[in-house]
Amino acid sequence: MRKAAFVLTGIKRLFDSRPVHAQVVVTRECNLACGYCHEYTSGAPIVPYEVLARRIDRLGALGAFTIDLLGGEPLLHPEIVALVARIKAIRRGMNFATIITNAFKLTPELVDGFNAAGLDCMQVSVDGIDPEPGLPKSLRSVLPKLQILAERAAFQVKIQTVLSEESWRRYAQFRELLAPFDFEFGFSLLHDGEGRVAIRGEHFAELLRRHELFPGMAFFRRHAAEMLVGDFHRPWKCLGGFKYLYVNPDGRVQYCSQVAGGAPALETLGLDALRAADAHKPCEAGCAIGCVRTVSHAMANPLGSLATSVEILADFMRPRAPAPTPVSTPIRRTGR
Repeated sequence: MRKAAFVLTGIKRLFDSRPVHAQVVVTRECNLACGYCHEYTSGAPIVPYEVLARRIDRLGALGAFTIDLLGGEPLLHPEIVALVARIKAIRRGMNFATIITNAFKLTPELVDGFNAAGLDCMQVSVDGIDPEPGLPKSLRSVLPKLQILAERAAFQVKIQTVLSEESWRRYAQFRELLAPFDFEFGFSLLHDGEGRVAIRGEHFAELLRRHELFPGMAFFRRHAAEMLVGDFHRPWKCLGGFKYLYVNPDGRVQYCSQVAGGAPALETLGLDALRAADAHKPCEAGCAIGCVRTVSHAMANPLGSLATSVEILADFMRPRAPAPTPVSTPIRRTGR
């Protein structure tokens, strides 16, 4: 019943003025320092649980039904499990909660807590096989954490790789090493500080075409491949600030992680402001921000994205392994 309601809500969002997808930054602090990253600040504060809970509630009231928690590194937040539970408590649980993490801080207890809280998906960023200068998110480093997920997680696990010359070089071997795991895979395109694609080459485009990717990324693949060979002709309208919301640590709604846009305060954001963001933006050409582009393309072309929507739905409804008996269930403060 909840899954059917989730699908119906998605159909409604094609025609109304409410958001679909929101990303909430819980801290800019990170335990790593990736050379390409523009989304962390060393020593940044943790946003208090009470503040984030109000933001999650407000997003639910606005209509967002897929919400990501991200950073920085979200696992640094001491109440990250409770925040997942808070997401699953809004909209009568008819929503989808994701954490985007480097997984270095993952423990069996955290996985058990996420299972109990109802986490739907964890996206783990892994860029290569061995650590390299500026690229600490390596398979060698995080493999024990992936093993924990394989053994304990009752939620989806997706491996996301930032596509660069270094990650391209050994990507086939990378996929072979992870073949025993029941994980899905995707790419982020290396971008500059304004969100525009920062790499070029047919070898990158060919890599995207060659490998099986999770449905949302598979839909974006053809647009990404064009940009990777310098072709930015495809017309599209960014729905950042409208169907996609990026809530920064100050509680302001940016167009995406790289472009502040009007940045109104979430607590004052209404339908008029959302509709005002339903407009072309000067940063659209060359935009490499996959989340906002995928939402924008799908909402603008529902017939063209129908096959992908069916794939996403089938993946969403695929039975998950039952959660093992938890070591602990550190869920707190889910009530209002």
